[in-house]
Amino acid sequence: MKLFKDCQRIVLPLLLLVVVSACASKPPVVPAPETRPEYPPTVETPVPPVVGPEPVQGPTPSERPRVALALGGAGVASFATVGILKRLFEEGIVVDYIVTTGWPTLFALGYGFLKSVHDLEWFAMRLNEKDFFKSGIFDRSEPNSQEKLSALIENTFKQHDLSESSTPVFISAANTGGDSVLYEKGDWRDPFFKTMSVPGIFRPYPKDGANEWISSLQGINVDQAVQKGAPVVVAVQMYEDYFDSVRKGGEANDRAFRQLYLNQMKKSLRDETKRATIVVDIQLNKSPSDFAARRNAILAGYKEGAKIARALRKVQ
Repeated sequence: MKLFKDCQRIVLPLLLLVVVSACASKPPVVPAPETRPEYPPTVETPVPPVVGPEPVQGPTPSERPRVALALGGAGVASFATVGILKRLFEEGIVVDYIVTTGWPTLFALGYGFLKSVHDLEWFAMRLNEKDFFKSGIFDRSEPNSQEKLSALIENTFKQHDLSESSTPVFISAANTGGDSVLYEKGDWRDPFFKTMSVPGIFRPYPKDGANEWISSLQGINVDQAVQKGAPVVVAVQMYEDYFDSVRKGGEANDRAFRQLYLNQMKKSLRDETKRATIVVDIQLNKSPSDFAARRNAILAGYKEGAKIARALRKVQ
């Protein structure tokens, strides 16, 4: 019995060792690869494009009628020029050229010389009475002094030739005696001084029979705008506040001359604006030398600019 147990202790482990060795040497079972059913390739059906109305094409610069601004003014109401130009720019209205007389000349030059309408507005709001009456242009103590500009204008306008303006500017020196002269190239300073010299506000009224101003002052130059080839001319006159100051000011013995001057000036404006496509009048009911009203003038021009834009779309 003892021998049987000893054999059992020896044989059983040997059998177990043989079985384990046999299992370890058997190769692992690799599962068969999964087979998927084959489908025909997907063919995408092209989607036809949605056909709608073709976009409306606006007129090209060569197709649309050219637009000219004919500007004339004296006094702070002329700051409305800034508002008009700013609003037309925002409305996408292209101004092909500007014919200017009087105070609007300063802002027309700024529109052509400066980088943006925002720079123009910034420049206009910095202007003050000292930039006009104390700069040597309109110095009341030296009425004939026309030798220098204010430092603000000199430092803002770096260009020296009218041809450098991004928008062509033609300065009409119609109110300096003699025939009307239109300046379109060369140094802008000389014609600028000439056109800005308006009697009654920048220079004393001529005395002792010197009445050449009566026959020469024009105020606005629509004729020149038309002659330059623009079928659409917007005439903007900013003289009403100036007229009021001329009518009310002066001495009693000067009133007859003032009335004669006003009659001639207004007749000239009526004759000129007859040829314009659109006519706009700007009046602030302020003194023409009230520089505190310049912001009101710009806003008035901005509102009129919206009306001008609507009117231009109807004729273009």
